Amino acid sequence: MKKGLKIAIASILSISIAGGAMFYLSQSVIKYRSIGYNITPGLPDAAKPYPYADIEVPDDFRACSVKGIDFYAPDGLDWMYPFETDGVKSGILVDNADEQERDLLICVLDPEEPVESFGNDVTLADVFDEKTKKGMAKLGYEVPTTYYDFIYLLNTIKPEDCNQFSVSEVNAMYKLETYKGVMAPAFMSYKLNSAETGQNMEAEDDIYYYNNGNMRSFVRQGSDKNGAYELMLEVYDVNDLNTYQTVMIIGKDVDTVRQIAKTVTIAEE
Repeated sequence: MKKGLKIAIASILSISIAGGAMFYLSQSVIKYRSIGYNITPGLPDAAKPYPYADIEVPDDFRACSVKGIDFYAPDGLDWMYPFETDGVKSGILVDNADEQERDLLICVLDPEEPVESFGNDVTLADVFDEKTKKGMAKLGYEVPTTYYDFIYLLNTIKPEDCNQFSVSEVNAMYKLETYKGVMAPAFMSYKLNSAETGQNMEAEDDIYYYNNGNMRSFVRQGSDKNGAYELMLEVYDVNDLNTYQTVMIIGKDVDTVRQIAKTVTIAEE
């Protein structure tokens, strides 16, 4: 073989190897790093078990039931909009009709059935193609079959568990983190009152998960615009994990809000 031809072949092989290496890096290390640069900033950390599940509830709390959700709360609550029979306003309880004197507000929304839509005619079953499932298996993640399982997966994934040199793992993590960014709910808040309460230092924007037997839930901690402490619960009946209800508890006293949240459960039929 002539020397010039050998050089040409060697050059082609070198280019092919270099191109293959660059493609591999673009689908592994580079793509993995882009998750941290472009997707995860601003998203909450992985959810943790709810840390206040064992808080002691006062004996003088009274039983309440709103829209199929049972809970215990301090005596003296009344309807904020007593003549409303449906919609958001029909599920709001307050401890004082005078907004300036209000210390506690509880809002229970109607049950919701999330639309399994992630694009045109794409359902939950279509989200996880075989390539993604392969990567999820390597990551140790199960493919969700209900909306609760899907949200639980998104809330608990950890990019640091991903092997950045594995193309299949990176592909799966990239897709899951993208969906987490899309599905992450805005922190809803019904302002307690117009009085400034000061920024609550305990109210960092954290997400927890909590199960009590007849329900599974996600608990998001934060504060309203005036600094009152707020817990937002996304509650799922264990018998219907594709339907959820949102419960918002906002108050000036942190322990009271946590005590009420501890008692939230699905009403028995």
